[in-house]
Amino acid sequence: MLSRLHMLTALVLAFAASGLSLSQAAPLPLPPDQTVVVVAKNAPAAEQDAAKLLQTWLRKACGVANGFEILNVAPSSPSPAANGTTLALGSAAGPMDPRVASLEDDGFLIHREGRTIAITGHTGDGTYYGAVDFLNRYAGVRFYMPTEFWTSLPSSHMVAFDGGDVLSQPFVNSGDISRYPPNDYGDPDWLRRIGGLRRKGGTHQHNIFSIFPPAEFAQSHPEIYPMYDGQRYIPATDTAAAWQIDFAEPGTLIAAEQSLAEYFQKNPSAQYIAVSINDNDRWSQSELNQKIVAEFQARHPQGDYKSEAASDIYWRFMNQLAAWMKQKLPGKLLMGLAYRLTSTVPAFPLEDNIVVYTNYHLSELPYYTESAPGQPTLLDQWLVAAPHFGNHEWYEGAGYVMPRIYSGYWSQFLRILARRYASVFMHAEAYPNWGFDGPKYYIMARLWWDPQLDPQALTRQFCDDLFGPAAPAMFQYFSKLEDLWRQLDSTDGPKRKIDVWYNQFSTSYSSRLMIQHCRDLLQQATSLAQTTEQQARIALFAKCFSFSECLFNLAAQPDSVALHDEAVRQTRDLAKDPWTVFSPDNLTQAIVAIYHDPAKK
Repeated sequence: MLSRLHMLTALVLAFAASGLSLSQAAPLPLPPDQTVVVVAKNAPAAEQDAAKLLQTWLRKACGVANGFEILNVAPSSPSPAANGTTLALGSAAGPMDPRVASLEDDGFLIHREGRTIAITGHTGDGTYYGAVDFLNRYAGVRFYMPTEFWTSLPSSHMVAFDGGDVLSQPFVNSGDISRYPPNDYGDPDWLRRIGGLRRKGGTHQHNIFSIFPPAEFAQSHPEIYPMYDGQRYIPATDTAAAWQIDFAEPGTLIAAEQSLAEYFQKNPSAQYIAVSINDNDRWSQSELNQKIVAEFQARHPQGDYKSEAASDIYWRFMNQLAAWMKQKLPGKLLMGLAYRLTSTVPAFPLEDNIVVYTNYHLSELPYYTESAPGQPTLLDQWLVAAPHFGNHEWYEGAGYVMPRIYSGYWSQFLRILARRYASVFMHAEAYPNWGFDGPKYYIMARLWWDPQLDPQALTRQFCDDLFGPAAPAMFQYFSKLEDLWRQLDSTDGPKRKIDVWYNQFSTSYSSRLMIQHCRDLLQQATSLAQTTEQQARIALFAKCFSFSECLFNLAAQPDSVALHDEAVRQTRDLAKDPWTVFSPDNLTQAIVAIYHDPAKK
């Protein structure tokens, strides 16, 4: 019987004999010894990385140690492999296709012409993401979690290109996943591979102290620093953050213009700069600020007049700065933080080069997307006002020792944004708990790229790739975990807050049934797994869920010495495994907070 490779080769030769274009023909096989990866000499580092990425993972996909050799050529002159296949990257693929030139920086085109497959990004980074996408589509290589153990490979050692053109760019134009400790897992490049390191400028977070450092402005513009208790407060250091600049003071705009001009002179490729309030409510008590607050209090004495006044002051200042930027720094964006006192939507339009960065917690998405009939939702209020939009999400991780997955909420949120914006900005904190949450960061990153993807389909693909005959049970398990989170956080209450251990594990009759269902699915999956790899993957999730289940039970019986001792016993195994929780201290913190020690009564 012919091998799949021989059959594919025969199909290619038959199509060639028929006179039809190979770019519109049968699948094109990529045999390791007859396929070369071509990259231009002196190509950007990201294109060189793309070549190495393809070589490494195509070899693994095909189960070989050699092949897929990398050739360095002059730009725009790919050297096709003799009687084989060429993967031409970036500038080695020839002049940039007009379709690529119109994409955002990370966008790419995969295009076949005869026996050459070109992967071309708008930038070197775009070529790199095109290489990742090529591995996903045509080699079955998907980077669900760090290391090869959590990376899928095809069941057969055969790779073939069997598609048409792929033109792709991310919906989240600037996206960043933080708090991933690469050295803890031996895979420092994993976050890059999934597209989790695509920030196009500096921070979007609290940075007033860096925009108005006292070393630069305390002498020339002391009036911009706040008044507290009748005294001018000038921070002792350039990193002190327990204050806010006086946004109502005219000199603050002059200082900000100077600071921004210096920043973009040093960072000309940055797309934006943020002027984001520090993480506190210490608004200046200057005479002008107090006057404005008093005016809002007179108008809405029972309302949130402090936030209304602070937002009015802040966003008016941002409008003035944004108008200056359009004249002096055209094409650059100004980020403002809708956070705490500045989270009220202003009553006036914002300049069209302003990015509003919110801090909506998507774990509680209905709070932002549901409202009384005829009333706009909290999210809609900002979507109407914000010319550009970004959000900072706490997708921990640390501070929880229970599964916390809500990919469906991510999908819903991003699709709402996609109806209004061509692209957005995102930041998500990770502190990953792999054994509790599985591939949720991979799925989030895929949705950042394309909000129209189905998170359930991505979860099913993960299970099909890594769990063999146990895949259906594991897919049901991860689906049920999402249902459990919504039940616990939105229906049962209270909201499961970070580090609030004493009430994270309270349950209802309904949620306890769901917890038992999850346990049954893990047991079913364990019995169905065949390979040692499948069994080990399931075992990680099973032991982490067992600990959560023990705490759920302890919360229902907080005086139980037996449950307490069982939870303590389980921590010994979990704490020594870096694939369980980001912070091992969280394991004991939760037990101590829940347990009512009978000896202390």
